[in-house]
Amino acid sequence: MLNNFFEKHINEMKSIYISVIFLIPAFLVSCIDLNSKNNKLKVSKNVKSPNIIFILTDDQGWNHVSHHSDPKIPDSKSDYFETPNMDLFAESGLRFSHGYAPNPICAPTRNSIIFGQNAARHIYNKDINWIDKTDEKLTIPKVIKMANSDYKTAHFGKWHVAMHPESAGYDAHDGLTGNEEGQVFKSELINARLYNKVTDKLLEATKAPNPLNLSQNSKPTMYWNDDNPKDIFGITNSGIKFMDESIIQGKPFYLQLSHYAPHLSFSAKKRSYEYFKKKAKGKVHESAEFGAMLLDLDKSIGMVMDFVKDRGISENTYIFFMSDNGGRGSLGKIAIMDSNKEVIDAFYPTTNKRNTPLRDGKHSFYEGGLRVPFMVLGPNIKQGKVSEVPVTGLDLLPTFYQLAGGKNNLKNLDGGSLVNLILNKSDRISRPKEVLIFHQGSHRKPASAIIKNQYKLIKYWDKDLKYVGTPRVELYNIYEDPFENNDLIDSNKEIADKLLAELLVSLDEYGGITEKTSIESGVNRVLSAVSN
Repeated sequence: MLNNFFEKHINEMKSIYISVIFLIPAFLVSCIDLNSKNNKLKVSKNVKSPNIIFILTDDQGWNHVSHHSDPKIPDSKSDYFETPNMDLFAESGLRFSHGYAPNPICAPTRNSIIFGQNAARHIYNKDINWIDKTDEKLTIPKVIKMANSDYKTAHFGKWHVAMHPESAGYDAHDGLTGNEEGQVFKSELINARLYNKVTDKLLEATKAPNPLNLSQNSKPTMYWNDDNPKDIFGITNSGIKFMDESIIQGKPFYLQLSHYAPHLSFSAKKRSYEYFKKKAKGKVHESAEFGAMLLDLDKSIGMVMDFVKDRGISENTYIFFMSDNGGRGSLGKIAIMDSNKEVIDAFYPTTNKRNTPLRDGKHSFYEGGLRVPFMVLGPNIKQGKVSEVPVTGLDLLPTFYQLAGGKNNLKNLDGGSLVNLILNKSDRISRPKEVLIFHQGSHRKPASAIIKNQYKLIKYWDKDLKYVGTPRVELYNIYEDPFENNDLIDSNKEIADKLLAELLVSLDEYGGITEKTSIESGVNRVLSAVSN
């Protein structure tokens, strides 16, 4: 396949060799000298029909990077994990210290991003018949092609959206993928029941402690994969091939790479794991398994950045990067397998504060569940700048539309274009609402949050026996108290009442529900609908 590709295009452009070597497994490791000032990507001021790359990671927390997500907060970078290519990305572009996922769990976030709409409007939060109307909705590839029909579009990796990628407008894709495509617990790989049985026996034999009192049935996780852990490099190479084909055709492109990493279960190169096992543990982070997978993921980011630079398209290419929600608070039972799928070790993690200093993590409406790494790199973007302006994944659709040349006002969107912000023309984002709304009404505890200026209000809809006077409301000043240690609900009741009223008006407009519902039947209906 590689030979045919090379023979087809060798006479068209000599530089194709550069892209071909990116497909050679031996070249998967990025070779970037982080000490060189010349590594910052140089861009021109003339941008026409720019290429747009969007990299979405899974369960990567705000401080799961080795650069400061917020330079004002020392602990906003990991004291153990290493992400040299993400660090270079931040150094060469713009990072948002207050970048937010639209939701604290993955599927609502991914639906929100592609439709540019609040999760309260979606399938996980309302009538399941919402799926019937998704084909009619604006999507990122649809609006990009509305702006310029020359664009080629592609999605590779985790999907988790309530429609088929083809219906969403993608020219190239790898289908209806979900978490299972990035897991090791599939019938052709590992028998999960047998694996649990073996690891439980090993834990019992070694008298391994269980400090978090975790369930013995929690999913074990971790094995060697020196070729393509978590499909990290498979996804990246598919994207590189697509970009190369688009360049040869003379077409601008939009590419979304939606990684399964660093979501459970863990899979990494053996040498990456062994490196972290020898490294001194941090006070906050100490998981060699997570660090190894994150390092492999970081290498794939370097591959994309290297491709853009080496193919000479950095002057006409924007790269956006974010995570779909905050990191997990705990990891559960961990087992290690060798390349032959033989269990060689099993243990429980000893720490539970993986998102410190932010409070809580995935599933939560505290900052640890919502605030994520969020960066952009490209032409005319001031290098190394940090913006405190709150941004959200809802802003991506209108941003990509404007970058592609779109000039008309798009209807029924909840985000606003970031173009003026990222090009340093303005600190204001024009959204339908001046507030950020977060909502979850599903089988998990229904809750909502609203951010306006420095204040954040969280509303819980279910009664909770742990708390007096529930359903409860909490209020925080996230600029003075980003760690949400001081609930201001009693001392700032007037502000809380105004925010709650604004939140209720928004939820009513979105049609969001506030009671606990079952989504299992809904998921089955979605799968049935998109498969037909």
